[in-house]
Amino acid sequence: MDITGYPFDDMQDFDDTERGFIARATTRQVTAADGRVVWDMDAYEFLSEPAPDTAHPSLWRQGQLLIRDGLFEVVPGIYQLRGFDLSVMSVIEGETGVIVIDPLISKETAAAAFALYQEHRGPRPVVAMIYTHS
Repeated sequence: MDITGYPFDDMQDFDDTERGFIARATTRQVTAADGRVVWDMDAYEFLSEPAPDTAHPSLWRQGQLLIRDGLFEVVPGIYQLRGFDLSVMSVIEGETGVIVIDPLISKETAAAAFALYQEHRGPRPVVAMIYTHS
C-alpha cells in the first residue's frame, strides 16, 4: 500500500491527546455486579506497537490516538472522561451540581468514569443528564 504523503512524522495529534490530562483510572477493568468484565481499558494496549503489515497505518494511528484514557479538563469547568467505553462522557460543573453529557453505554462504565471525576474534582450532585446518542 502506498502511504507516501501521509504526515506520520507530525506528532501534533499525539500532543493534543495529552492536553488537559488530569488522571488515569488505576482500576483498568470495569466489572458488573456478577463479576464479568464489562470494559477493559487495557484491551487495546497492542496499539502501542508499530502497525503490522495487515493494518492500514493511518487507521492504526487513529487507534493509537483514541486509546488515551482518563479524566481531561477541556476548559475550566468542562471535563471529559475518555476510554471508559466506545463513547466519551462530558461533565459540566455548575453552581448547584454537574450536568453529565452522554453518560456512556452501561451503568458500570458510567459509574467508573464518574468515580474518577469525583476522585479528582470532589463529590457533586448530578443535576441533569443530556443524551446526544442512544
